[in-house]
Amino acid sequence: MIRTLLLVLTLLTSSLLPGSAEADQVIAVAAPMTGLQSANGIDFTGGVELAIDDINAKGGLLGQKLTYITVDDACDPDQAEAAAQQIISKPPAVVIGHSCSSCSIRAAPLYAKAHILQITPASTNPTLTEMGISTVFRMLGRDDNQGRTIARRLVAAWPHGRIAVLDDGSLYGKGLANMVRSDLASHGIRPVVDESFSPGAQTYEGVIRRMVDTRTEAVFIGAYDLDIAVIAREVVAAKLPIAILASDALIAPSYWEAAGEAGEAVIFTYSPNPLDLPAGRVLIELAHRRGMELGGQSVLSYASVQVWADAVRQANSFDTAKVAAALHSGEFTTIIGKVRFDAKGDVVGPPSEWLWYRWRAGNIERVPPVH
Repeated sequence: MIRTLLLVLTLLTSSLLPGSAEADQVIAVAAPMTGLQSANGIDFTGGVELAIDDINAKGGLLGQKLTYITVDDACDPDQAEAAAQQIISKPPAVVIGHSCSSCSIRAAPLYAKAHILQITPASTNPTLTEMGISTVFRMLGRDDNQGRTIARRLVAAWPHGRIAVLDDGSLYGKGLANMVRSDLASHGIRPVVDESFSPGAQTYEGVIRRMVDTRTEAVFIGAYDLDIAVIAREVVAAKLPIAILASDALIAPSYWEAAGEAGEAVIFTYSPNPLDLPAGRVLIELAHRRGMELGGQSVLSYASVQVWADAVRQANSFDTAKVAAALHSGEFTTIIGKVRFDAKGDVVGPPSEWLWYRWRAGNIERVPPVH
């Protein structure tokens, strides 16, 4: 807890350190630094910090040093709008963020109007890159593809169709769950329990009881990590034979911290795990030596800074339009491999794929596909 608090203070005050006023280019990190999703914001902010340090150690970018500021959106779209307005008041070279899809979608038109580039390492809702904004880019796959991956496993592993679908009512959770529901319907499967719940509860006894009553075999939960941790603990404690499937929100170490050994009961989707890559492991080890506890999102945010910096070099300019054009047309070598972006700003390459994982003894391991 002390280490986490020190990291938060470091991140929130980094732009005020001596010498930072001399930096020529500022990266704005928009993320939940408070609230239930604050661990995610801290995680990918750490990746940005490490990327900036690496660039500055090599002489900066186009001869200029980089620094960053953090702006808290609390994973709330209204606060994200306020955060965006704060960022726009002193326009940065690029925004890395937001984490939560609802925040990215609310803020994106504001950044576009102000001619500010935005790269998100975490927002997966398809709407973000369907708005026709040429300055928005995504370093992770889309939920329509993620939803199809989830539905395929449900259909293959539980062909009798005693499947439940739950969501937390958020743009992210409900949006992804709706895509799973749609794909299940195309296979003629109607969930035996199909409902939304209010996030942040201490217990989900009611919805678990309904799954028991309907003899649910498997459930997909569209929600953030802490609520899924509560459900996993209760299902495991009751020794219920219900398989739990979830999504990319579980990549956060905060899930394991909240769920403990019960968290091993859940399998979830994510891009090819950046922590499996040699460069990703090196990055996390570097963070550990600096007292940072980081996870998979930090690697994607590091890569987000990498592609932006390479695009700046290709454009030989910090101008938003020129850098966006370079991002749309170039291919970039990053810590997670070679990537490019399509016309909408969606990443093409390893991060766009969806694979299966689970937590085991505090580490993430691959789960084989179902044939």
